[in-house]
Amino acid sequence: MFRWQRPDDLPPGEPSEAAIWAAIDRQDPQGSADVQDRLEQYQDMLQGRDTFHSFFTRFPLLPECSEDSVEFDDPDSWVTSLRLQYGEYHPLESSVAQVGWGTCDVLVPAADVLEPVGQSSLLSHRQLQPPPLEWPRDSTVGQIQSPVSGYVSWARYVLQVHRGTLQQAGIYEAVYASLFDYGRLPTSWARGLAEFWDASRSTFWVGAEELTVTLSDLQTVSGLPVFGHRFEECVPPDEQLFRRVPSEDGDRRGRLAVPDVFPRLLQHYRQTYRSARGLPMRFRATMPAGVWVSSFLLERYLSSTTVSLHDPFDCGLQRGTPLSEETAEPSSPTGFTFPGLADVDEQLLLAGFLALWLSTFVLPLRVGSLRSSVLLAASQLSEGQRLALAPPVLARVYRVLRTISETSSLEVRDSVLPWQYLYGWVHLHVRGAFSCLETPVYFLQREYPTVLQLSQASSTLESGRIRLFFFAPHLVADRFSLVHQPDSVSLPPHLRGTVVVDGADHRGRPALLQSRQSLAVVEYLISMRPGWLCHRLGGFVTLEGYQPNRVARQFGFSQATAYDGRPLVPGVSDVRRMDTVPPETRFYAAALTWLHLLRLGTGSSFLLAQPSADTSVSYTRLSWVRQSFGPALEHGARRYERRVRELGLSRGQRSRRGSSETTGGRGTGAEACTTTGTVVPSPARAPDVAVVPPHTEVFSSSRRRAGSQHATSSRRSVDARPSPRDLGESSQEPRRSDFTGYSTPGPSSDFFFPVDPYGSFWPGESSGAGVVLPSELFGGPPHTQTTLDLVPAEFSFFPGSHSADPAGPSSAPASYPVDSATLEGFDYTSEIPCYVPVPPNLRTTDRCHHLVGFTSSAGRLLGLFADFGVDTTELAFWEAVCREAESCIWQLRPLSVTRVRVTLPQLEGMVASRRTIADDTHDRLDRSAEALRRHRQSSSGMAQEVDGLTARMQELWRDIRQMMSRTRHLQVGRDRRDRLTRREEQRHRSLQQEVMEADTLLVQAVEQFQRAQTEFQILDEITGRLQSLRDRLY
Repeated sequence: MFRWQRPDDLPPGEPSEAAIWAAIDRQDPQGSADVQDRLEQYQDMLQGRDTFHSFFTRFPLLPECSEDSVEFDDPDSWVTSLRLQYGEYHPLESSVAQVGWGTCDVLVPAADVLEPVGQSSLLSHRQLQPPPLEWPRDSTVGQIQSPVSGYVSWARYVLQVHRGTLQQAGIYEAVYASLFDYGRLPTSWARGLAEFWDASRSTFWVGAEELTVTLSDLQTVSGLPVFGHRFEECVPPDEQLFRRVPSEDGDRRGRLAVPDVFPRLLQHYRQTYRSARGLPMRFRATMPAGVWVSSFLLERYLSSTTVSLHDPFDCGLQRGTPLSEETAEPSSPTGFTFPGLADVDEQLLLAGFLALWLSTFVLPLRVGSLRSSVLLAASQLSEGQRLALAPPVLARVYRVLRTISETSSLEVRDSVLPWQYLYGWVHLHVRGAFSCLETPVYFLQREYPTVLQLSQASSTLESGRIRLFFFAPHLVADRFSLVHQPDSVSLPPHLRGTVVVDGADHRGRPALLQSRQSLAVVEYLISMRPGWLCHRLGGFVTLEGYQPNRVARQFGFSQATAYDGRPLVPGVSDVRRMDTVPPETRFYAAALTWLHLLRLGTGSSFLLAQPSADTSVSYTRLSWVRQSFGPALEHGARRYERRVRELGLSRGQRSRRGSSETTGGRGTGAEACTTTGTVVPSPARAPDVAVVPPHTEVFSSSRRRAGSQHATSSRRSVDARPSPRDLGESSQEPRRSDFTGYSTPGPSSDFFFPVDPYGSFWPGESSGAGVVLPSELFGGPPHTQTTLDLVPAEFSFFPGSHSADPAGPSSAPASYPVDSATLEGFDYTSEIPCYVPVPPNLRTTDRCHHLVGFTSSAGRLLGLFADFGVDTTELAFWEAVCREAESCIWQLRPLSVTRVRVTLPQLEGMVASRRTIADDTHDRLDRSAEALRRHRQSSSGMAQEVDGLTARMQELWRDIRQMMSRTRHLQVGRDRRDRLTRREEQRHRSLQQEVMEADTLLVQAVEQFQRAQTEFQILDEITGRLQSLRDRLY
């Protein structure tokens, strides 16, 4: 072919396509040149051209990396068996309970070792320390963007007409899920997820366990593909945008390497942005979504429509009518006219919709805007190419959660996420988190994304209850339950419980891709392996670590201590500062991480666990969790357990400042739900939550606990007196320290019912045959000990049954069954927790001496009655009187007024003085709160000013980058011109040498010519003379 040099005065958009091919055809009029040579000549003429005249910021595509040039260290098997000692640990426990031993399957890399004890940096743990971090009222964390006007009509048309293309790209169900509006979901769970996100491990902490959004979970919730071509957002330069490759039909001009609709889509974006009014040219990388929709659709299709899950295509179905394929997925566009404008064709309409879907529903970065960088992916999807959309979405989720969790202030600006996917993940793993209406069976049978169920869902607004679930899930087990491995993962049932090998055939192709059904297995394998999640946006690259071996229970395996299985990224020392890495290294690292994540044919094997597999956590790991996070978990559990308990009380039962009167009514900040333990489930989740019987009353577990021993009483004694909490009295507890030093609650505050644990009769029975107690005659309560003070063994309520061992378990008679765990039926004493008797001290010894003296006096009195011949019945009556007097004395002993000589007026004066002090303290607290509010308001104003300056600096930096890019482009052009100049100078010098040599030869030739001319003149003269002589002779 020919050598072409771009002239300096050529416009940026030249040469055009027609001019390029005309020049090539002139050099090849016979069409004998090779097609590859023609395409190389075409590629050379694209250098330096910018068809869009610098409207888009251009970045090159990621380089192609071959698996042959890179080697990854893959294990022989991704699942191994370890001999583990597994246990259980709850934040309020003093130690880790050892459950047992066994051989367990774990995800590698992992081992049963103890990690170095660390320090918690979670946002929720920092919120427990002063000064408290509070979410601002205008926080956008968790808010979901509702569909723009015209989106539903556009989506319905695309789902009907282009169903085959969407299914080929693997996004039909994901697009179907975008029909519905999720903007009404509350944000309580989003804040809880952000507060308990561990950025160093990319996991959530729920109690003593780690959970995370895995690629498999994201696919189940959203329907986005995990495996496919890599996803990248950029507008490539012309030499890549218009690059051509040989065509299969033999066309000598080849075909575009990118989809044909991509350049047209870019041109449509440019024309739409320029024609729209009020859009600044500085921010032309994004466009309002409404402007984009109006540039494609007719005006009558731009209305807002709400879609019902029971009638997605507005067929007029009544609620409860079962859906069919004709009503849920109508594929024939009969009666459905083309909604696009006159200059929009079918392919451009599909690509434009997919760009809107990616920017507003799948991967939003700014509310209500569409960015030009997604047009490449939209064009690829419009041609049926399968893109791996789940990894970049998950990378974006990890990065935003990292930004929120590591911030020193909760006024976060960059919090736009597809929150509906995170809410779907919560609905998948936290049973009872959302109350969903009944989902049509049609979607459940066809395994549609579970996010569909949230389109008409509701959830709790109590952030305290949600935080308590993350601190100690067992304390809210009546409301929420944790599900590690959901049953909705779509894997072939016949492969469950089998070992699958990721091998290759004789041609080197991955064996798992040979059958269509194995695609789900491939994506599940990718979800099980650690690696890096990459999201490339223009010149920026986001890398987030992916470590599924830290959440092995979500895949049906046991959890051991996980190692870091992520590979080293060449040229990158800190993935959080990718902006400091040179662009070439940055793009190569992104391409390498994509290659590592989606690699197949490694020869490794992996196990597909059964859905009902028993899983556990190793005792070693739980011990590390207790040492590292135990104080913070305990402090958070106690704080939010108290708050949740207070939400269940009426406003009159709470302690009020300066007033002892009580008023009824609920608090205004709590949701309208019962908190006493009785759960009223929604119809859709009725099988998931067991309803507590009406006679049962469940109490907070922290008040059923003595030290580290469980006290799981589920009933109250019939003869028990009501507690002060039930009578509406003040139930304030002493303030405890923040993290350590929790004192064990005493008997008076640890037991809700003052029942004699050594009673030898059933509730409701009398203490003797035919004998009536005075308390029964006067209607008073039977004998009940008000305070469970354990006494030395030499005293017993049962004469003749003394124990020789003072540290024995009890002083009950032999007929009383000590092991309460063996009792059955409705024995209310079987579940009453008891303290182990304490050794006698001075106070208890003195008390028992008085009681023994009283008992001996009573015995002598009864002996005198017997000597005087008193009747047996009368004697039994007096014995009952003595017992009742003994009971009264026991009831008077705990009263402080019997031991302290203080009058009631003095106590009233003390209360008044303490109330004055408390009021003064509250006033000072209010003044401090007002000062704190002013400081925060001033700080907020400064922060806004800083944000404005930061935004201005970012704009300046963007302009500087554009100028630098333009300067770099000019520098490249100048360097190229310098090279050409040097080449021409060298050629010029050589030509000058040739000219000089030619001039020398010319001079020599002229001299020879002149000499010859002189000689010819002489010869002519001689010839003339000879002729004259000849004439003279003849």
